[in-house]
Amino acid sequence: MAAVAPGTPSRVKVIFPPTQMNPRYAEGPASLVDFRGRLAFAANFEDGTRALWTSDGTEAGTVAVKSFPAAPPPAINTHVMQLAPAGTRLFFTVGEPVYGNELWVSDGTTSGTRLVKDLTPGAGDSRLTSLTALGSTLTFFREVPATNSTPARMEVWKSDGTASGTVRIRDLGTGVEVDWRTARAGNVLIFFVRDEAGSTTTAWRTDGTSAGTQPLRSLSTAGGYAPIEVNSAGPLAFFTSYDAQGATQVWKTNGTRAGTVRLYTFVNDGRYPKLMTTLGEYLYVTLSNPVDQRLAIFRLRLDGAGGKEHVATLPNPYADQGDAFPYLNNFSATADRIYFELAIGSGGPAPRDTQLWVTDGTKAGTKLLRRPLSLSDEYGSPIVAVESGLVFFAAYDNASGIEPWVTDGTVAGTRLLKDISSDGSSYPYAYTRVGQRVFFGAFDDTAANQLWTVPLVP
Repeated sequence: MAAVAPGTPSRVKVIFPPTQMNPRYAEGPASLVDFRGRLAFAANFEDGTRALWTSDGTEAGTVAVKSFPAAPPPAINTHVMQLAPAGTRLFFTVGEPVYGNELWVSDGTTSGTRLVKDLTPGAGDSRLTSLTALGSTLTFFREVPATNSTPARMEVWKSDGTASGTVRIRDLGTGVEVDWRTARAGNVLIFFVRDEAGSTTTAWRTDGTSAGTQPLRSLSTAGGYAPIEVNSAGPLAFFTSYDAQGATQVWKTNGTRAGTVRLYTFVNDGRYPKLMTTLGEYLYVTLSNPVDQRLAIFRLRLDGAGGKEHVATLPNPYADQGDAFPYLNNFSATADRIYFELAIGSGGPAPRDTQLWVTDGTKAGTKLLRRPLSLSDEYGSPIVAVESGLVFFAAYDNASGIEPWVTDGTVAGTRLLKDISSDGSSYPYAYTRVGQRVFFGAFDDTAANQLWTVPLVP
């Protein structure tokens, strides 16, 4: 693999004032997204003011698009949140005294940023979740709270950014809840609806139309809530559930009923399967064994032919200790490699070791790149791959603390990007690619989380 080297990170602009809060919990740039070639993000300040911002990566080009005055608590209901680009529109939710928490839209200008529709008239909040762009249409879920005469209900909505084009497309009924985990199968959103007792769970799909919002498959909940895990890989989505014997069933779906099939069943032998993602014609899965305290990588053919194929078993230098359970913590993938964090547990809440590994789907191509990442139980390293073949993450060393790192998939190409915080750790988060830049938040010498950027080309 040819080595790729990005440039040096730099702070974009001082936006947040100094804070007395723990850096891991302090406010900072949030909900970072690529919107029409610019970064869009939320800024929610400790004094209760909030704003939608955009940036081109320069100080002068980083501006507040729409500001909202301080609002009374609970502050979380007033935050600018859930930024979701859909075509030429940027949707988000925010709360304010007149309308409550509702859906807003922006074209990136102050004059073009407005309330879409007051779904819950007056100051009451609308409970809107999972804002997702399907093409140029936004889909989302709305929970209609119970009243003295009516029970709570769940609904699926869509919006084109106008009041008349913001409509309910499916009533999911009463006595149900929508799982917070969703997945994409191409241009279809996969979601899960369960009854409040947890006895029935159904996988659903929506393409943003009434006709295209349909149940796909009922899942067994005999072994516990379903789904266990959910993720996406291009045109396919994957999820897991337990059967009556406690075995873990791996499902794949292309967003159709016929294409929603069980790919493989891992028997209930005490090992814990965790989904990663696809490379070529295979889905990669890890199995953690509590007996020998080893984590192994397996792969499953996407066509369902054959059984599981063993790829590699990773070493555990603490395996002779009884509280060193290994587990998959995070992952991201380029076109031909999966990068993942192997964590090794301890007797307390924090892991005793965290390691960045890479695999190309072969034993020889499964290699340790860096250890440790974060050893905190309050901060986990992001792992974010970008199309240039670079993977951004965070790692710890004695000299710099937890800072931003990058890798090109080789040990030689795995390095510290910058020691941002001269006094402790910067705890980088939310790596987001926009054009030839990667933006992220970091706690720096302003004693606050600020917006930083690194060019992909030096």
